[in-house]
Amino acid sequence: MIRLAVMFGLFLMLSIGASASPKVVQSLTIEFPSNGRVIVQAREEVHKFPSMLFISEKNGRVLLQRTIRDKAGWLVPVNDGLAPPNLRFRVIRSAGFDGPIIMSVGVDHGGSDNHFYLTVFGEIAGKLRSLNDEPIFANIQGGYYLGRLSDKLGGGLVTWNFIWGNGINEGHYSNHRYEARVYKLQGDRFRLTHRRVSRKRYSGDGSGSLREIGIKVVDQRRGIPAIKDSLD
Repeated sequence: MIRLAVMFGLFLMLSIGASASPKVVQSLTIEFPSNGRVIVQAREEVHKFPSMLFISEKNGRVLLQRTIRDKAGWLVPVNDGLAPPNLRFRVIRSAGFDGPIIMSVGVDHGGSDNHFYLTVFGEIAGKLRSLNDEPIFANIQGGYYLGRLSDKLGGGLVTWNFIWGNGINEGHYSNHRYEARVYKLQGDRFRLTHRRVSRKRYSGDGSGSLREIGIKVVDQRRGIPAIKDSLD
């Protein structure tokens, strides 16, 4: 009887541990200039923030692990019956950067809108690094683009988001003015260098507002599995 109780307790502990372990929701092997082939994974876990993991394919060593934290805690799954938040990524290859850049986006599914959080990763001086200190926020009516922005600005990161309060009886999905933020890679971080509010109002995801500053791009979230399904 005692042996049976011990075995049942061990089984219960293993079951709890298994159910609480992180789930790999996306995995891709990517070639970096210095680190070679690296397994990049997005992981999710109930009651915890999601994380990005970079593992050397050659020796299995963890090269970088980053927990993706938003200040309000929206990215933590809580089993409340609603659609859980998701974390996914894509690879960006552009002449504006040395080697591949990883665009990681987390999404919390809201009522009338969704919350998106961007974290960027790359190889700097032979080491894999997170290239922004905190996740960068956007709504559905907004977006992210990494790569060559224009002849004047060269390569960088641009993010844009709509602004409330531009008219009477303004609806959530009405035309809005947009704030654009341009970041340049300086050392091992993307740092804010330009910030501008559009003169006119724009519909849709607002990417048309960037043309006022000479940037003609598309929202790269639409190339990320699962995340793109949260934009319509």
